[in-house]
Amino acid sequence: MTTNVLNHPLVNVTVEDQGNRIGVTSGSGTRALVSARVLRFACDCDLCGDVKSGKRWLPPDMVPVGTMAETVFMSDPQTVSLTWADGHVSVYPLWQLQSLAVTAVTPMRPARFRAKPWDASLAERIVRVDCAAALSEDAPLFTALEALRDDGIVMLTDVPHEPEDTLAIASRFGPVRETSYGRVFDLISKPNSRVAGETSRAQLAHTDEPFRYAPPGFIMFHAIKTAAEGGGTSIMVDGFKVAQRLKETRPEAFDLLTRAGVTHRRLHEGEVHFETEAHVISLDSEGAVTGIRFNDRCLVLQPGDARETEQLLDALGSFSVLLKDESMQFRHQLVPGELLIFDNGRILHGRTEFDQSIGVRHLRSCNLDRDAVHSAFRTLASRFAPDDAFEVLYQGPIL
Repeated sequence: MTTNVLNHPLVNVTVEDQGNRIGVTSGSGTRALVSARVLRFACDCDLCGDVKSGKRWLPPDMVPVGTMAETVFMSDPQTVSLTWADGHVSVYPLWQLQSLAVTAVTPMRPARFRAKPWDASLAERIVRVDCAAALSEDAPLFTALEALRDDGIVMLTDVPHEPEDTLAIASRFGPVRETSYGRVFDLISKPNSRVAGETSRAQLAHTDEPFRYAPPGFIMFHAIKTAAEGGGTSIMVDGFKVAQRLKETRPEAFDLLTRAGVTHRRLHEGEVHFETEAHVISLDSEGAVTGIRFNDRCLVLQPGDARETEQLLDALGSFSVLLKDESMQFRHQLVPGELLIFDNGRILHGRTEFDQSIGVRHLRSCNLDRDAVHSAFRTLASRFAPDDAFEVLYQGPIL
């Protein structure tokens, strides 16, 4: 049985293999065979439900083996209709079928965005976006969101530096995530501090709150008061670049940090006890780095075989050495009027020591969920960069 969509310049669609396969041929001649059963499941008519809004009414078990298509025709110049053996009619946009015609054997998987890791040279090209423009216009906001996708970091400039402005700015990028420190955390050096951010000591670059099952996705640093001559320079390191360099120079250490469980812990007696065992370097289904989870101050090595624990400590040491390599670091002294947003599953942040006697260093910090920021990106990409709206983005550290 073969029924053609004839004389269309962009695509040719046929019913093949007794209705079990749909042949899709692009205008360039590239051909693919698509499972009729899979295509039937993709129907989003009023009866089957709309997957986009999460109202699918057709469960997988209702699309049995042997589901067959009977005819295919053009409903209009941009739409293809399939009639199934049971009489149901499914309608698909032409672009959806075109996207399947990629190889002669298998349908195309969703495109995956692959970041280009950076080193110290980011200082020459970091994306800067005017804060007022990003708050009031969608195009500058999309520029900032695009930078967060590409580089994992963006700087807002001409930022109001009153404490009450922090939440208003953060909410433009997504709902603020509340933690045990509240919706906004003031990083002000103080004696007898409970967390390292409230000290004046230098900090090795790290990700925040790796002891949570789902660490914060994005972090915002809003500069309220700083004294450049007193130190406290922010240090940012691309964890994807570190992982890349580690794989090149010490592949056995890279492999171990993608496989071994490492525990991070945060314990305040009688208040909180967070603890998570996870990989330092997370990989996606294709073996690409998708997230980093590392904080030397919260690391706990579990008891175990002496040789194995020493190998793990050695791998963690190699990772730390790369974090200290200044050729890998973007260094910047935040001043009032500037605000950094960065991906906490990719960008490790630290700082140099600073002198409290010279001036107060006050940053306000907010956390944003990764999926909310990516949702904002995809929503605007549908207008400003439609080809990017359905890419699979790197999804951060996983357990």
